[in-house]
This record gives sequence, structure tokens and C-alpha cells, in this order.
Amino acid sequence: MNKNLYNKYFIILNKDEIIFKCLNYKNKISFTRKYTLKNSLDNLFEELANFFTNNLIELEKSLKNFIKEIYIIIDTDENLSVNLSAKYKVQSEKINGQKINDLLSTLKYQFTKYSNDQKVIHMMISRLLVDDEEKDFLFFKEASDSLTLEVNFKCLKNKTVQFIKKLCSNYQISVKKIMLANHLRQFIENPTDDVVILANKILSGEVKNEVFWNSKKPINYGFFEKFFKFFN
Repeated sequence: MNKNLYNKYFIILNKDEIIFKCLNYKNKISFTRKYTLKNSLDNLFEELANFFTNNLIELEKSLKNFIKEIYIIIDTDENLSVNLSAKYKVQSEKINGQKINDLLSTLKYQFTKYSNDQKVIHMMISRLLVDDEEKDFLFFKEASDSLTLEVNFKCLKNKTVQFIKKLCSNYQISVKKIMLANHLRQFIENPTDDVVILANKILSGEVKNEVFWNSKKPINYGFFEKFFKFFN
């Protein structure tokens, strides 16, 4: 068995350096390289291009594997964080996973509709209320009158996301996911937790209220329009 096939590769971009890390099939960090930035992340495009041009071949030789997919973690405070809520009048219907998914889809649709220059990086359920009573976000009830979701969006500029993906594609590398370090750090359990390990918790589904989108489903959004609001 070629254990390298199960490696996950990460690039961490912060204000001082670019850090490359490999997470092996045991979910342990097995390889790390650090590269000091010549300027700063203000010149992200140039710095990332230089990183690939100058280091990709050497990295692949050291890893004895080609890097085809990568995860990007951006360590910056220059991202948009917005909290939204939506309320659905259930009218004594059963609350199930599909209704919650539909409401989450509605929130994302509404957010992107009015913030089309932003790309949603993280979407996280902050609170779930059933009949105005807070419940665990996995809670389902046979009959209720209302369902309310409060959701946090963390975003980057669309142009930044598109640049990163385009640049990586120039080197035949697919960006699996872009993540934000300041979002990941809220899951720190002890001071030695590495941001890559935190990222892998999300990728592995251990953070239950982090929302992933595996497919696109058309929704009749008009029904929810009147329940949509910014609350922060």
C-alpha cells in the first residue's frame, strides 16, 4: 500500500511566512517547511507564485510524491464575519434534517445574493431554536410551530479565492478547501494544538455545527424572504 496516497497537504499563509505541512494517513504532521516572505501578505499573489516556482519540485522530491491537491489556511484578520438568522413557521410539521438543510440553503442564498463580492469560507450554526427554545443543533422534534437558525458566515473576497485557485491550477494543483486560521483557533483545546490538526477536525466532520455543501439543490427561496434578517 502506498501510504502517501492518504497524505493531506496544507499551505498556511500568514503575515511573515508561508508554511507547508503534510498530514499523513495517521493524521499526524509528518513534514513541515517554512519560507520567510520577502514582503508581506499584502503581496499575496506574488509571494504565493514565488513559493510554487521556487519550492514545488523540491517539496515533491522530499515527499516522494506529487502534490495534486492542497488545503489553504489563511491567517488574516481581513475577512468578513456576519451573523444571520432565519425563522421558519413549521405549523406543527415534523422538523427533520431536510428542513434544516433547506433553511441553511436559504440563508446562504440570501447572504450571497447581497454580498456577491464575498466567498463563504466557513458557515457555522450558532444557535438552533425550536418554538423559541434553544436546542442542540442535532435536535429533531415530532411537532413544532417554529424553527429558527442563527448562523455565522466567515468570508474572503471572491477575487482572492479565485486568484489562489487559478494560481494553484497553473501548477496542476487543485485547491480542496480554503480555511481561515482565526476560525480554526476557536476549536483549540490546549496550547499545543496545531492549526492543521484543527483544520482536519473540520474536514473529518468532528465539528458538528460546521456546514458543508456537497451538492447544489434548487430551493424556492421566495417563501423565506420575509423571515430573513441581519441581526449583527
